[in-house]
Amino acid sequence: MRIKAVLLVLIFLLFLPVNIVMGEQAASGYRIVIDIPRYSLTLFSGDTPLKTYPVAVGKPTDVTPTGSYSIINRAVNPTWHPDSQDPVPPGPANPLGIRWLGFYRGYGIHGNNDPSSIGKSISLGCIRMYNYDVSELYSIVGIGVPVEVIYGNLIEVSGERAVTAYRDIYSREKEYRNTIQEELKKLGLEGSIPQEKLGNLFEALGRGKVVFADNWAVMVNGEFLTSDTIYDRTMIFVNCDKLNGFFGITIEWNDSASTGSLMGRPVSAVISNGRLYASIADVAGILGGRLKARESIEQLDYEINFAKLEGEFLTSDIGNFKVKPDIDISLLNPLKNGRVGIAGLGAEGYSYRIYSKYGYIELFHNLP
Repeated sequence: MRIKAVLLVLIFLLFLPVNIVMGEQAASGYRIVIDIPRYSLTLFSGDTPLKTYPVAVGKPTDVTPTGSYSIINRAVNPTWHPDSQDPVPPGPANPLGIRWLGFYRGYGIHGNNDPSSIGKSISLGCIRMYNYDVSELYSIVGIGVPVEVIYGNLIEVSGERAVTAYRDIYSREKEYRNTIQEELKKLGLEGSIPQEKLGNLFEALGRGKVVFADNWAVMVNGEFLTSDTIYDRTMIFVNCDKLNGFFGITIEWNDSASTGSLMGRPVSAVISNGRLYASIADVAGILGGRLKARESIEQLDYEINFAKLEGEFLTSDIGNFKVKPDIDISLLNPLKNGRVGIAGLGAEGYSYRIYSKYGYIELFHNLP
């Protein structure tokens, strides 16, 4: 929105005079990179990405300007000054939310009063964030922090036979369809994807990110996991190495039962070409979360908030997720009852990480 008319462990920065803040920001090495097609804002320390937040960007008629900028002004509970209208004071009706970080001629990174807008091209050019995310970012970055706004590559090719394509929000990629088909040809996928599915994929690409693959593709919280899947018209089986590696679980083959096993519970599984595949529906039934199948493009969206402790799956039962995440203490000590703040795990020396379909992860501790 324009004014006239954005595992982690972070430090709280005090609001200081401009010359002091600029010096500290330069020393810290913080910088922000906003990628328009990915609807993302990534906070870096030098070349190390600390955290990526989901954002909303400018709509095609009011594009977010690309280029190199820096934070030039900041405000808590900003007032919105729309063109030819009365100012909108702070509060629930203010579309700027609770924080403002200006970076260029009335454009800024700010909160919002419509959380459903995140992940869309809907603003008047500014970068919208969830209020809890922009509050966290505001506490970290000050005047002078570099802001790079890019229109990143629209195509990603993983080590698999799959092409992830992002929506060309501002129609900047000429011959985009041909470019995708060239990538498919390089991977040997030309002709492997049925024409009907291919047409559906290109149609869906006009609305958001899709994966071009000859099998069902699995997305977890909007990110591509794998297309190494088997579909038997009743279940979708997913390569267990991919599931085990990402979720920090162990799916094993049970010879006596001729099926799979996860956390002592059975899961439907098959062995193909020496690799184990498990039913993603059975896995989700144990881990939690929600599955949504998009049959026309053969894409399975898996949404799940979960925590890993020391690299192993801990729980998807995370309470107060957007305020102060907590978990059942009995997961750590069977002799105790109640819930404990998940940040306390770090205080106890545990290494943990939270994965979410949301952007929020509160990790204000142990910054080196």
